[in-house]
Amino acid sequence: MTDTMRDRRRAATSSSHAALDAVASTFDMETAAGYGAFLAASAAAMSPLELALERAGVEAWLEDWPRRARRAALARDLAAMDLPAPAIKALPTPSPAFGAGLLYVLEGSRLGARVLARQVRRAAPHFPLAYLAHGEGEDLWRSFLTWLEARPKVGLRTDEAEAGARYGFQCFSAAFETVAPPGGLNVRA
Repeated sequence: MTDTMRDRRRAATSSSHAALDAVASTFDMETAAGYGAFLAASAAAMSPLELALERAGVEAWLEDWPRRARRAALARDLAAMDLPAPAIKALPTPSPAFGAGLLYVLEGSRLGARVLARQVRRAAPHFPLAYLAHGEGEDLWRSFLTWLEARPKVGLRTDEAEAGARYGFQCFSAAFETVAPPGGLNVRA
């Protein structure tokens, strides 16, 4: 049986997480076209999610939110690669519980970003890394988990938080599926 909020989110979203990992792994991070497509897909998902959280008042629940937001870093990387930022579609304003699920996905993506940043640094050190390296040297994931566990259990609807996390993964998966990797699948995987 799982005890922590993190364990519950992980269990509730394991298939959604696996689906995202499968589609994201098709992007060749070692080519400008593949890396640019990865950044565009990331921005198409992350930017609307961050804006929805801000409309919901995320700074009132997670005070260091401005330090965590990454859409500006994504925009800088896209500009450095001469790529336009994708249009941002409006998303509904989430409840705090649903928002906690979205935050689980956004903050958890930092773990994968560390791995990808190392890969890009080795293979294409001239590519911009503001997004993937955002928050390096800070323990933002661990501090997020501390925040998540400190959330009042009364009033935090677990079903809404799990739905928010699944929705976050689905937004990223849909964006990655929409922005097809140039040249098809990465056969190096």
